[in-house]
Amino acid sequence: MTTFRLLETRELTDAAQLSNSVFRPDIQPTMADMFPRLFAPGVIQSYGAFTEEGTLAAFMGLAPSTLRIGGAASLRAFSMGSVLTAPEHRGAGLAGELLNLCIAHTQKAEAPLLFISGERSLYTRAGSAYFGRAAKAILRRSIDASSAATDSSVPAQPSVRLRLAEPQDLLHVHHLHELNDTRFEESAAGLGELLGAAAYCNVLGLAQLTVVAENQNGLAAYAVIGVPHPIRSALQSSSMPSSEIQPETSNPATVISYGGDAQNTANLIHALPDFCRLDELHVEIPWQDQALETLLEQKGAELQSIRNGGTLLVTDIRLMLEQAYDLWPLPWEEALRVDADGRVFATTSNRELSRTEWYGTLFDPNYPRPGDIPIWFDPIPLPNPYGLHYI
Repeated sequence: MTTFRLLETRELTDAAQLSNSVFRPDIQPTMADMFPRLFAPGVIQSYGAFTEEGTLAAFMGLAPSTLRIGGAASLRAFSMGSVLTAPEHRGAGLAGELLNLCIAHTQKAEAPLLFISGERSLYTRAGSAYFGRAAKAILRRSIDASSAATDSSVPAQPSVRLRLAEPQDLLHVHHLHELNDTRFEESAAGLGELLGAAAYCNVLGLAQLTVVAENQNGLAAYAVIGVPHPIRSALQSSSMPSSEIQPETSNPATVISYGGDAQNTANLIHALPDFCRLDELHVEIPWQDQALETLLEQKGAELQSIRNGGTLLVTDIRLMLEQAYDLWPLPWEEALRVDADGRVFATTSNRELSRTEWYGTLFDPNYPRPGDIPIWFDPIPLPNPYGLHYI
């Protein structure tokens, strides 16, 4: 008989080893290195399916977080990842049972949002769906940056200079992170843990760097960026990256996270291709960062509209609306009504909204607004889950 339950501390090593065997066989760093919030001892949130002999047959990782939304509201959330079943136990429905337990766990924790780094039918059958949109900015090297990597401090704009971050910069970087109106809330130590883990960069097969921009007042912006490994090595050794470097991954250099006011952040990101000698750099910009999007477009970035990464399961829509109430000038009940079964209705017309319709209304600013939803009922801005907090 299979047992489904929370993992115990002594079982985390087995979970990490099983995860490595499925996702990163003979690849460094390990899953435990990349995802300490799933595999390090602490208050464990993750679930496993165990055989009668006590062997871990399937695993579903959960990590909790608090989201600061629009500078006002605070939402509780979980992120799900490292979902796997050992090959010899596949086809027995273990993942479905674990998913039910994880959803119940989030509901008991009063966390109405579950970010999922996947779009399998396992998730969509439970109600998970695509959510919201972002802009992808593509920047290209525009000048001969032959001296960029040989100098530890390279001009980005007349009043801003770029350099690689040092350990002593962590508190300043954390302060800039906290200035983002919409973000995963994080302590300075927690931010340092995530920077060290470099989870999403490793998933992309890229090496992680943190670059800061300084002005006369100190650190003005930062960007966490994934680049080909030879480029990171060259930058860290203050040598010039070769223009003949062939990346070992098909993924382009990518900005994973950023912080600072829009102008300084735009100056920093715009200068990164030259500073790192990158032919191309991609940046995903959540829809609410419209000022940054506009500034980068003015600087020549190519913009594309994309879906947010992964899927989102709203486990309790009423609770989500109650936690997000500070976003709107009027009570949310004047826009939507939620019945005891979780069905959603437009308040003024009493018309029931489909899941697709209320997901679009709640998370996507480009979704055609139904005529019976008031204009003041703005979409809920969410941070990018495919960044430093990727699970």
